[in-house]
Amino acid sequence: MRKALQGMFAGMMIFSLPVFAVNYGFLSNTAMSYFTKDDWQIFDKAQNQALNRGKNGVKVTWRNLKSGNHGYMVPASAPSQQGMSCRYLSFYNVANLIEGEATYKFCKSTNGIWKIYN
Repeated sequence: MRKALQGMFAGMMIFSLPVFAVNYGFLSNTAMSYFTKDDWQIFDKAQNQALNRGKNGVKVTWRNLKSGNHGYMVPASAPSQQGMSCRYLSFYNVANLIEGEATYKFCKSTNGIWKIYN
């Protein structure tokens, strides 16, 4: 199941243009598609922490005690792109008994917003 989800992520990323980090609509039928509103708030806070202050290779965890959904992310260095600071962020999430993992390259635009880049 995990390999199928990874393949789906990879296939979808090939066709996607850079998107705002908060726009995860392309992740249908994945663990993230089962996140509650509270899950997203907790996840987004952890993601911002990982991207802005996380040390390379150190897990940043999140957990929603109400839903039971949880996960972690691990930041790593990435080459800059078009003058922007970039980081890789690897995700592992569990929601609705579905596990998902993927790695994306995020770059910080001049207005301070992290975007996903291929």
